[in-house]
Order: sequence, then C-alpha cells, then structure tokens
Amino acid sequence: MRVGLIDVDSMSRGKTKFPNLALMKLSAWHKAQGDEVEWWWGFGEYDRVYMSRVFDDTYIKDMEDPWNAKEVIRGGTGYDLKNKLPDEVERMHPDYSIYPAFANRAYGFLTRGCPRGCHFCIVAEKEGRGSHKVSD
Repeated sequence: MRVGLIDVDSMSRGKTKFPNLALMKLSAWHKAQGDEVEWWWGFGEYDRVYMSRVFDDTYIKDMEDPWNAKEVIRGGTGYDLKNKLPDEVERMHPDYSIYPAFANRAYGFLTRGCPRGCHFCIVAEKEGRGSHKVSD
C-alpha cells in the first residue's frame, strides 16, 4: 500500500515548529505493515492519504481532498475533538525519520486528560476531566 501524509498545520509555512505526533505514529504503523510511506505530493497515486491538523483553520485554511488518493482520512483536533488513533497505532513508537530536524528529541504523552477544565482549553473535553497515565 502506498500511503501519503499531509501535516496541514505546517503546509503554508513550509517548515514546522512542532512535528505532528499522530502522523509520526501512523507512519511507524504503516511501515511495520510493509507499506510505503511518504509526504504527499501532487503527483503519483496513493492508496490512502492521511491529513492531520492540531489547530482549526483560523490561521491556515484547509485544503481540498487530494485528487490522487483512493481514500482520504482527516484526523486531529483541528477537525474533530472526538478523533482518536486506533490503540495499536497509539502505542507505536513515533517514526522520527519523517521529521529529520527533530531526530534528537522525544515527543509523546506520559499522561492524558486534565482535572482543571479551563474555559480556553480543549484537553478536558477531548481527553477527559482527570489525568491518567498512558506511558512510562
């Protein structure tokens, strides 16, 4: 299977300040299945393209579905607070090779949720009003 990735939050800036953890985990999962994974581009054909965004379209407008993909999956809090990775993907070690500038760092979550529920924050709504351990 040929898989394309689109980091919607960094599309128009050209260079991202923060890697997209969900795309890193999806890349790792697909590579473990023997699939070919690359950043999407407008040429060639894809069996599946993942579009992921953390933020809404206040600063970066969304793009239309790629025409060269049999299936397009949009995910992340920028699309829907209820979006979640499947458990087998969530447990994957992120594929840092897709963001070479971040190879000497570690991104992930030790806990999920938040007990506070501040009015400006989506974490309690998305992950629960309470904190629970998800990793060592």
